[in-house]
Amino acid sequence: MIRINDFLNERYKIIAELGHGGMSDVYEARDIIFKRPVAIKIIRFDTANKIENLIRFQNEARFAAAFSHPNIVKIYDYGEYENLPYIVQEFIKSDTLRDVLDYKKSFRENEACSIMLQLCDALIEVHSKKIVHRDIKPQNIFYGNDGTIKLGDFGISVLIDSPLNVNENKKIMGTVQYLSPELVYGKKPSFQSDIYALGITFYEIVTGKVPFDDEKPNVVAQMQIKDEVPSPLKIIPSLSQDIEKIIMKCLEKDLDKRYKSVEEIKKDILAFYKSGSKKKKKGSFFVKIFGVNK
Repeated sequence: MIRINDFLNERYKIIAELGHGGMSDVYEARDIIFKRPVAIKIIRFDTANKIENLIRFQNEARFAAAFSHPNIVKIYDYGEYENLPYIVQEFIKSDTLRDVLDYKKSFRENEACSIMLQLCDALIEVHSKKIVHRDIKPQNIFYGNDGTIKLGDFGISVLIDSPLNVNENKKIMGTVQYLSPELVYGKKPSFQSDIYALGITFYEIVTGKVPFDDEKPNVVAQMQIKDEVPSPLKIIPSLSQDIEKIIMKCLEKDLDKRYKSVEEIKKDILAFYKSGSKKKKKGSFFVKIFGVNK
């Protein structure tokens, strides 16, 4: 059992408990070698006795360590403490996007598009490594006070066409409110299933709600398969039709109609802003960050 002021491998001093995940506990710690704060995620004893949990935990470290990107949580180290594996990662003082949505409810169009462009950049990097994140949702996205976002939690991610995915591909994983129709059917995770979850996230940050929800997960799963996505414009009448089109294309149930790549989504969001940039002041929030008012 880890206690405050304990040292992990004579390097990481435990400062505080940050929270609990599905199969791990997270702590704030101090790296005494590099003299920096870090977050340490350590698998719990009660979940470490299942080999599939250990494999997922190892995969999370392996996948996340492959990235060095400003919009992806950095992984610094991997080790064991009292026979339990742990991951040392970047310490982020930000709330998750879920936390922010809980009190803010929704974002203005400019803010939402800034978040989405950064998420697109993160996912473009993830997909370039042939990895499907598989768990895109506000709970796994950190939102900084300056508007910077960072994508984390690669616990159920998979490598495209890897033989190690045989058992994983047979399981329906992830949060049902963000689950694509094809995943509900039990098909293999793909870049397009990540795009669907990205679209649900976009929908939620502009409207304040997910398109499909119910107390019973099986009911939500059926909605994802059968029900038409409610128009975001009917919830937020001031929303741009161009933004609604982008969201709805992400959420097409027919894979032939859904975006094929995250690059296409980013291109359409930027095109929307460039088309309206003449109406915006040069000092606008979006222009300051992305410099599209040329």
